Amino acid sequence: MESWSDLLSNLESDETESIFLATCDQRLSHPSTTYPPPELPRHDSGVSGVAVEDDTKPLRRSNAASSLPANSATTISRRERPTQDDLDSAVWVSTKQNGIVQYWAPRYADVHHHNTAENVRISHMASVRSAVVAQNTPKACTAVDLASGAGSFAFSHAAAGVHKVLCWDANPWSIEGLRRGAIKNGWHIRVYSGDSKSVKMHSKTRVMAFCESGNNALVRVRGLKDSLPPVRHVNCGALPTSREFCETAVAILDPRLGGWIHVQETYRMEEVIFKANKTRLEFEAIVEGLDKERGFLTQANGIKRKPVVQHIQRIGSDVPGMFHCIIDIHVPPLPI
Repeated sequence: MESWSDLLSNLESDETESIFLATCDQRLSHPSTTYPPPELPRHDSGVSGVAVEDDTKPLRRSNAASSLPANSATTISRRERPTQDDLDSAVWVSTKQNGIVQYWAPRYADVHHHNTAENVRISHMASVRSAVVAQNTPKACTAVDLASGAGSFAFSHAAAGVHKVLCWDANPWSIEGLRRGAIKNGWHIRVYSGDSKSVKMHSKTRVMAFCESGNNALVRVRGLKDSLPPVRHVNCGALPTSREFCETAVAILDPRLGGWIHVQETYRMEEVIFKANKTRLEFEAIVEGLDKERGFLTQANGIKRKPVVQHIQRIGSDVPGMFHCIIDIHVPPLPI
């Protein structure tokens, strides 16, 4: 994969100038667009990628796909399954943070609003590290990402040594970026489409990705329970809110060992603590209802599990006074 500098070095000066002028004109018409218009001539090498960026550059959310011109003949829906030719001819961007490489196609996929510090925090969480130390024991764990995007959460856990990482995203472009990133980082990955019936976890597989909604995760995890270590960490979704996957996240966690759910929400600055506690209460109700349904909470055993907010991480702000936050909620194990 060539870099833009290698690509442009093969062009004449007037060709390079026309590309930059056309790009500037396009951005003036569509401010959030980050790609050259479709009618621009492509280099005949078919190169479709950019070089890996510096470790210090934070990931940036792109809304390019939502701002494509309506008359663009090459526009492909995010949910429409792209052909191999679509994937090969698309522009792919990559970045490297803390030694972890991620890929995404800015025309068709957003980059989740994580930053370098948050990725480091996830990789060094005590709960993650303790599971990694116990890798060759029954205490080894699985991490699940219900809205993986380019793989920020998933790759941070894989880099920390988590035994298995399962990912879901309904956008096929995000799953392709996840696949490319896993390969570049040296992790064996298997990808399944939403209509895949036969799903097997192989011993060498570190990352397993499903191109479907995270709402299907519980059925998939149950089908793999004999070949998966206990699920101890669940990323409950993507910004601006994780509420779609709250119940699924609780159901996936191993009830006998407990675990952590990482919730992503957007709050007003003055409401962060209050709203985080309100979210905890919502999870407490979900846990209680699920324990009753499973027969864990009866009159003879009436000890309720109470989730606890262990950490609140502010990861960015797109609007003055509003913060994107990740809330780490610990769900305790069933009482013995």
